[in-house]
Amino acid sequence: MIKRSGEREEYDRSKTKTAILRVGVSDKEAEDILDRLAPQLYNGITTEEIYRRVHKMLQGRKAAKFGLKKAILRLGPEGENFENFMARLFQAEGYETRNRLMLQGRCVQHEVDILMRRGAENVMVECKFHNSLGTKCSIQTALYTHARFLDLNESTKLDRAFLVTNTRFSNEVLRYAQCMGMGLLGWKHPEGEGIEQLAERHQLFPVTALEMRRSDQAVLLSNGILLVNDLLERPDAFRPLVSKQVAMGLEDQARELLAR
Repeated sequence: MIKRSGEREEYDRSKTKTAILRVGVSDKEAEDILDRLAPQLYNGITTEEIYRRVHKMLQGRKAAKFGLKKAILRLGPEGENFENFMARLFQAEGYETRNRLMLQGRCVQHEVDILMRRGAENVMVECKFHNSLGTKCSIQTALYTHARFLDLNESTKLDRAFLVTNTRFSNEVLRYAQCMGMGLLGWKHPEGEGIEQLAERHQLFPVTALEMRRSDQAVLLSNGILLVNDLLERPDAFRPLVSKQVAMGLEDQARELLAR
């Protein structure tokens, strides 16, 4: 099996099962999917292809949850939609947020992706959006984030910096952040508290998790319809943007995904 990074490793049925179970299927359903997948595996198959085949076997809410990582990827290619998505997640965690602020540091001005406050704590958030799932957030980004924090700290009175990415962090980033007291939030990091867990905990999923044409996705995102929740909470804002048939289908998908 070839990982997204290009590394080769043996196919691990248990890892695939863990990923399937995370979306709410029963143990029996997961085993059935793995049994159906087994004859389709071949030497050199990529994790991307395994993901695609499993995703095809799931339906509705379970398929959308399994596809969350790709749904976040489809918020690109630019990083603004990802920044807005992360602000919504932080708001659900109790923070007040402001996006894309120009702040004067001791030496130069900086555009801060998210400035957030909870209680007396002020936090600067740097969002690093990657267009490839196999790309890890590098040490250069962590160094850059900490340098900006130091320059802004005197004038803005920041308590800490957070580095957020839609993929994973390199080992160097993990060590550096721990040493410098920098917060990290990414895919499956921190353990049990990564982006995917926050999205599921607060039932906040990007609208790109739903089945629709890319052209309809682009129209919704460009008009500020970012979350699946927005379809049900702001129907008058999104219905005029797509055909009646598409709108009805999206609302049905949204209700199924958000049903508890």
